[in-house]
Amino acid sequence: MKTITRLILLSALAVFASCKDDEGMGGGSASSGSSTEGFFFKQAFNYNLTSDPVVEVPVVRLGTEGDLAVEVTASGSSEFTVPSQVVIKNGDRMGALVVTYDPSKLSFNQVYEIALSIKDYTSIYGYQNATVTIEKPTSYYKYGAGTIVEDWWGEQEDKEMFVREFAEDVLQCYLPQCWGHDSGGPDKYPVQDYVFYWNTKTNKVYVPFQYMGCEDWCIADQGAIACKFGGPGYKEGSAEWRSYIDTYYTTCAYPQPHYDPEKKAFYLSDSAACSPADGSVAYGTPGRPDVFTLE
Repeated sequence: MKTITRLILLSALAVFASCKDDEGMGGGSASSGSSTEGFFFKQAFNYNLTSDPVVEVPVVRLGTEGDLAVEVTASGSSEFTVPSQVVIKNGDRMGALVVTYDPSKLSFNQVYEIALSIKDYTSIYGYQNATVTIEKPTSYYKYGAGTIVEDWWGEQEDKEMFVREFAEDVLQCYLPQCWGHDSGGPDKYPVQDYVFYWNTKTNKVYVPFQYMGCEDWCIADQGAIACKFGGPGYKEGSAEWRSYIDTYYTTCAYPQPHYDPEKKAFYLSDSAACSPADGSVAYGTPGRPDVFTLE
């Protein structure tokens, strides 16, 4: 992949150089050794640390003569260290700005951003500023087969549960195509995946606000509804979000969605239908959740 990217980049630079000559801006070396002639060839760079742990941002020039030191400033995510200078070596048109980091300090599925800027930029080519987006996504894998009983629909279906690492001791889970597709009749709804978060250490389960196959009604656990409507609105899946939901259930003395390891059962949403406008619950009672049981 890096070889292909480099070939594409060098081809683009060749076009830049050709245009410069055609515009009568002089032949010979395009670089005088000044940092003002280095530039980014695009404004956004994206890196997936799961597929490739190396973050190297290309800084380019048109010429190839002499070493060229390009000064760079950076701001943004503090988890990453960005050098203040990149050197494009004699004979090269590209230098790599190598961004370093400690993998143990990064969270799964978190998006990090770094804003880069070339100091004293005066080039008419490329860009002075660029944004670097870095993430460490995790992939879903099959966890196990089981059966879900959807309380409001009155349905029982065999499902495969898929999970991925979301945070320390937390798995993001989903059951594909759960909502109402076997109900038949004129009220048959499109299918919808059932998403929830499982703390494998405490066995607490968190069901975020999500459509149940149509835009008229949603599901969620009662704590997630309270957080979204009238609460602080913490980001779904975050530690703050989970803590708020824990406190809600403790305060209200409601049975909290959870996993029972002896029964191998996940007790899920306790609100079968709630309004996407204000979170009001039309159907569902705390303590009467949907249940997914592993084989």
